[in-house]
Amino acid sequence: MTGEPVKRGFLGATLDYAGSRYVNAGPEQCSYTTQAVQIPMSDGVKLAADFYDPELQDSQKPLGLIMVQCCYGRGAGISFLNARVFVARGYRALFVSTRGTHGSEGTFSPGINEASDSQDIVKWMRQQSWYPGTFATMGASYLGYSQWALLRDPPADCVAAVIPVGPHDLALHVWKTGSFRLDRASWSDSMATPEEERGSFLGRLSKLPGLSFLSSSGLEKAIAGLPLEASLQEYFKDRAPWLFDYLAHPDVDDPYWITKRQQAALESATIPILLVSGWYDAFEPQTMQQYKRLSERGVDVSLVVGPWTHIQGCGLRSIPETMDFFAQHLAKTGEYGRSRARIFVTGAEEWRSMPTWPPNTESKMLYLQDATGLDSELPAQDVAPASFIFDPRDPTPSIGGSQLFAGGRVDDSIYGGRSDVLAFTSQTLLEDLEVLGAPSVQLSHSSDPPFADLFLRLSEVDSNGVSHNISEMYQALDPTRDTSRSLHLDLTDCAHRFKAGTRIRLIVAGGSFPMYARNLGTEEDRVRSDKTIIQTHKITIAAGVSRLILPVSVPV
Repeated sequence: MTGEPVKRGFLGATLDYAGSRYVNAGPEQCSYTTQAVQIPMSDGVKLAADFYDPELQDSQKPLGLIMVQCCYGRGAGISFLNARVFVARGYRALFVSTRGTHGSEGTFSPGINEASDSQDIVKWMRQQSWYPGTFATMGASYLGYSQWALLRDPPADCVAAVIPVGPHDLALHVWKTGSFRLDRASWSDSMATPEEERGSFLGRLSKLPGLSFLSSSGLEKAIAGLPLEASLQEYFKDRAPWLFDYLAHPDVDDPYWITKRQQAALESATIPILLVSGWYDAFEPQTMQQYKRLSERGVDVSLVVGPWTHIQGCGLRSIPETMDFFAQHLAKTGEYGRSRARIFVTGAEEWRSMPTWPPNTESKMLYLQDATGLDSELPAQDVAPASFIFDPRDPTPSIGGSQLFAGGRVDDSIYGGRSDVLAFTSQTLLEDLEVLGAPSVQLSHSSDPPFADLFLRLSEVDSNGVSHNISEMYQALDPTRDTSRSLHLDLTDCAHRFKAGTRIRLIVAGGSFPMYARNLGTEEDRVRSDKTIIQTHKITIAAGVSRLILPVSVPV
């Protein structure tokens, strides 16, 4: 230990009280002390941390120990959600700053040291007089990634984990679609900006405007520049070197990504795990993959999915579930008492308890009819193909959806009026239709030139003609593909009730910028070239070869 325990003061107690009411945490059980510590790693680096200890009656014992690794600081906001709210209810917590961040020695390099450092933290904890013999982990987003890094070689004394909106595979997020995910630039900007310039990370996020996930510091201009890599290098200079490593390794199977992919944790984890996600979270596909694989292996895994963005899903809305989960699996004082899958159904605007996710469904086909129609009947045999043009110099904009910092459910009606977008819309529904699972699209598609991307979105059009997004996907297309064969493209999971009186809309575009690096229409590297070619997309509709496939609830 490197510091003396400090009792919580009046201001801290006031903030904890207000925060607890906001997150519905219930009444406090005690106050606590905070002690600064330095944790030695096996290579000599020391990590800065805060040890939180509840002030209990002599006859009481702490309910358990929660370990958190965090790269975003240990300030009031983030420590409340990941430590203080639990410590004030009887738990101990060790809140550790990731290597190279917020007082911890070493160099921050995403995905490089989390696996080894987390094991060293556990070894150090076991040597402390306050160590109870077992612990749980928690933390959202990159804090969740750090948990997966630990669980690839799970310590026997780690008994539970709570992982909200946390990826296990950095490569999949960055390059799975075949196009570079540009939120890596904005995230890297936040991580590489000195603390005294940016303030707290959460404070920086709260200032991000409108639909842009970019700061106002010039990053927006840098991302819009071509060539992309050179434009970003001019902006970042020698900051965030990992960002340029990402750009240099577009193949997710490249050995470069080995340390950054924690797929092994999905095969080795055996402890109870609570997963939390949001329908508009950037990492929702990975959370669904985690839940599916752990369930297949018989792991005690629970899932909560709300109508949330990434930021909303980081713990603000799921503290009650986390409290109950720890009561059963760490403190052994209660029961989780919830279904394996607790799902919010948008449209119906209700929570639904399910034994698993996705539930049993049946497929409903809606065929593209012409340049604007969508119907359950096959289209006419002589219907002409639909087409649109994508201009890399004036790319289709990202509006809401799974953007990391500023996505969510939004009015995306503007897509219906753009010349670079096709919006296929059904007739008004005469009865409710509930979609539960991952919609998919079969598309007979070609482009000239063959270098092109596709952005697909499922939306709902209300009785006033206003459209709101539900699910989406993005894919860079293989230019050597056989265009005589239809593409099969899966959108992200959703749970939505289209009510009678609404319409179903499928949006098809050639880009979503600045969420993804645009396809330049050439065989040259999209991050290193400034040459662009306008791309003409054509979709064949005749004979029902292009269709939207919805997983709809099975009538009881």
